[in-house]
Amino acid sequence: MRKPAHPTPAPQPSDLAAAVGAAFIGAANLEGLIVCEPDWRVSFSNPAAASALSFEGDPVTALTLWDLQPDLAGSTAELQLRSAMAGREPVEFVAARPLKSDEWIEVRALPLDGRMAFLLRDVTGRERNERYLRTTNASLRLAHKAAKAATWEWRAGRPLRWIDLAAARDLVGLPPDWNDAAVARDWRRMVRPSDLDAVSVGMAAIAAKGEGRFEFRVKGGDRRERWLESSGYVAERDISGAPRRVIGITVDVTEHKAVEETLRQEIAERERAQAHQRLLIHELNHRVKNTLATVQSIAMQSLRSVAGADAFDLFTSRLMALGGAHDLLNQENWEGANLDEVVERMIAVHDRTDDGRFSIRGPRVRLPPNKAVAMAMALHELATNATKYGALSSAEGRVAIRWGVKRSGTELTLSWREEGGPLVMAPERRGFGSRLIERSLAAELGGAAALSFAPSGVHCELTARL
Repeated sequence: MRKPAHPTPAPQPSDLAAAVGAAFIGAANLEGLIVCEPDWRVSFSNPAAASALSFEGDPVTALTLWDLQPDLAGSTAELQLRSAMAGREPVEFVAARPLKSDEWIEVRALPLDGRMAFLLRDVTGRERNERYLRTTNASLRLAHKAAKAATWEWRAGRPLRWIDLAAARDLVGLPPDWNDAAVARDWRRMVRPSDLDAVSVGMAAIAAKGEGRFEFRVKGGDRRERWLESSGYVAERDISGAPRRVIGITVDVTEHKAVEETLRQEIAERERAQAHQRLLIHELNHRVKNTLATVQSIAMQSLRSVAGADAFDLFTSRLMALGGAHDLLNQENWEGANLDEVVERMIAVHDRTDDGRFSIRGPRVRLPPNKAVAMAMALHELATNATKYGALSSAEGRVAIRWGVKRSGTELTLSWREEGGPLVMAPERRGFGSRLIERSLAAELGGAAALSFAPSGVHCELTARL
């Protein structure tokens, strides 16, 4: 049986340190190395260190660290170095390369039992890149802030990630506890439920077409609702064609939506106004035709039934009654008139002495324009007849006007009753006024009119559909 070989004894720590140090110094041309004594005098320097400190070809031993790096004197780095020397602790910092513009070296100071070793490495490229990135990120943040936008990234198998979280926090109203490591794992809970389909359709369109855009509403941690517009494009696909990486930007379009809504409302209001205007013009044309037909009928009947000056006076009074009804409707933009105002306007014309010969009573009833004109003409004919032949032709005569609404508010009844006047006799034939009331005006009112000539006074019952 073979005896095991004696194992090689492990090197002692002091031997290992010496071997590592020798190997390190031997390869020191890969990195600058300087060793300083406790008084900061340089006792060792390799060529790489001299080059890093812009002392190519010049000996640097016997110089002090402050001779090599004058910019360190009085700086925070000097305090760090002196503290590290006293406490025998390592320290690391980046300093400008002497006599060079925009070039940088990284300094790592290692205490060596009373001495201090400095490892120098050129980091100009890294510093320039980091400074460029800082400037770019700052510019990007400013651009995001100005545009109310934020960029995001989605990778297959991972949740959506905001590239600029500060911009996303302002844009979406992200909860304040989200930090730079946070991802938009639960961002859909901020989307308005009715807009979730729009988000799904939009993302599917981006996956299928390579790019797309969609809008949706969110309510963030500040409880304020915003309209957002997201645009994305597929930056990378797998061999099957499925998206592996999508880059996108989301913009706040709340103000644009508000402007669009205002414009839509203004357009809708303008269209309603134009439609109303067309309706008014059509209604005006209709009313003008009806008015002309009414005037023509009044003129023919007035001039045919009465001769001489009386015919002109009768014609004029009927036109004045028609004009009075139109004046009342003009005050209401031809939307209608109250029955009590129609009655009071008629009384003002026929009760010039204001001795209370009319007694009126009834609820407030709103009449459409055509019925208001018909009721005014009917009352005018009754009052004209009463003035000539009935109760208003004598000092003791009185007229009572009563009205009411029945049948669930769809039918109006008005009663005209005369008393105290001369004895009334039924006419042998109906005049124009009677025919106007019983036929034309009753048809216009959508109801009926009944005239009775009792000896005690004329009585008229009018009904109208409301």
